[in-house]
Amino acid sequence: MKIVRPVLIVLLLTVNIYLIGFAPDSIKEPSKELSPENITVRNTIEQTESMEHPEFKKAEYTLVLPEGTNIALKKKVIASSFADVYTPRKTTDGIAVGVSYWEGKPDYPNYLTVDLEKKEKFQAIRLALSPMAVWGKRTQTIAVNISKDGETFTPLAEAKQYTFDPDLGNEAQLFFDNAEARYIQLVFTENTGSGGGQLAEFEIYQK
Repeated sequence: MKIVRPVLIVLLLTVNIYLIGFAPDSIKEPSKELSPENITVRNTIEQTESMEHPEFKKAEYTLVLPEGTNIALKKKVIASSFADVYTPRKTTDGIAVGVSYWEGKPDYPNYLTVDLEKKEKFQAIRLALSPMAVWGKRTQTIAVNISKDGETFTPLAEAKQYTFDPDLGNEAQLFFDNAEARYIQLVFTENTGSGGGQLAEFEIYQK
């Protein structure tokens, strides 16, 4: 044992000396010469500022309101239910951003009714959510009823799915011929974005 140990130490030292002093010479470095067939030249446009690929750009949406005046602005609104602080009166305050919206409880159908104070003619209804991107795309199934006395309602528009997309203003516009009523009621029966109906602005237009 006394002889084997020194022999092993000597062998290890010899291997290390070889690796340090001689082995690197056996490693071939890649050629530093460049040949034309290995070079690819690409022409690029002159760029002086940050640029975005056209396919990644969203088309700019321009909001076009229905013709006439919003006669529902500041009018009284009632709902069959509302969640937390999201009361129905916020749908006619003229503000469509922040926490200014109504949300019904998950107890469909949700009813939202505006009182125009007297019988009025109208030709369009605009329903809007906040246009902010955080309000993701969703669909809501909504019907429209009208009444002269607030007690008896008749259908004006059957239940239909409306898409609310922040890239397209997060709105839906409904148009009518010679509609007339004092009370206009929305009936929500589905919302893919929440448990109850949601609306930031309930607008009614009169020419």
